Formats: sequence, C-alpha cells, structure tokens
Amino acid sequence: MSSDAYEVHVLLQDLDGGRPRWWRERSGAGPPRTVLELHVPPRRGAVWIARHWASDRARESGVPDGSLPDIELLTSELVANAIVHGTGGEVEVRFSVDGDCVRVEVSDTSAGRPRVRPPDPGTPGGQGLRLVSMLATEWGHGRRTGRTGNTVWFTISI
Repeated sequence: MSSDAYEVHVLLQDLDGGRPRWWRERSGAGPPRTVLELHVPPRRGAVWIARHWASDRARESGVPDGSLPDIELLTSELVANAIVHGTGGEVEVRFSVDGDCVRVEVSDTSAGRPRVRPPDPGTPGGQGLRLVSMLATEWGHGRRTGRTGNTVWFTISI
C-alpha cells in the first residue's frame, strides 16, 4: 500500500437492530471521507428505507436541498433493481460525499450484468438505469469482489 493512502471511516448500520459498527478502510490518495453503509433485506419496503436513509445522510453532510430529489430517485431505482434482479440476498447501500461529489453504491447478489434497456412503450418498468444514466453525473457497475453479485454506483456533483 502506498504512503499516500488515506483512511475512510465507515459506519455499518443494520436494519435488524444490530448495533452500528465503525471500521476503517484504506484507499488511494486524497482527503479523508466518511462512507456510510446500510444493509436492507430484499423486500419492497427496503426501497423506501434506502431512499430516505440516503437523503438523510446527504442532508446531514450538507448536500444542497436541490440535489436531494435526484439522490432519492436514483437510490430508489438502484435498490429496486437489486431486489428485482438479485437472488434474495441482502442489499448493501453505501453513501459518501467526497468534496463536491455524492456517491451512492448499491450491491446485490445478481449473477447477471446490469444493462440499460431500450425504451419499449408496451413494457412497463425496466427504465431505472436509463434514469440513472440521464440524471447522474457519472455511473457504472462492476462485479463484487470475492462474492457473487454486482455493485452499481452513481455520482452527483453538488
């Protein structure tokens, strides 16, 4: 690990009543930042919980009110996708603010790759990643390290 690495303080908050736990991660060069993580069950009610959790974390971090609706909507879309396409495992939501950028990551247990679907007026739904691609400053996805599943993320400049 290089000497210009910095610590990231992470709070793990579980919905099952477990006590929050902090731990530290080391990452590349840059100023310290706080990363908050929420674990939710793969049920529809988790979308509402994750959306409001991310919005509350953004508000507490000083994110301007004008950015909150996009953070809420995109978090909802990613969590809904994780529930629909995952294989029933826990959904992880990570939130961080780094300078002038909010980042939200959602990890699931899906074996398939996320993809943006072409619009089809005859098929309801299926446009969540299209919204993410239109509203986010950046977005992307990758396989989870060491486990089955994907992590889909977006950033919003503030």
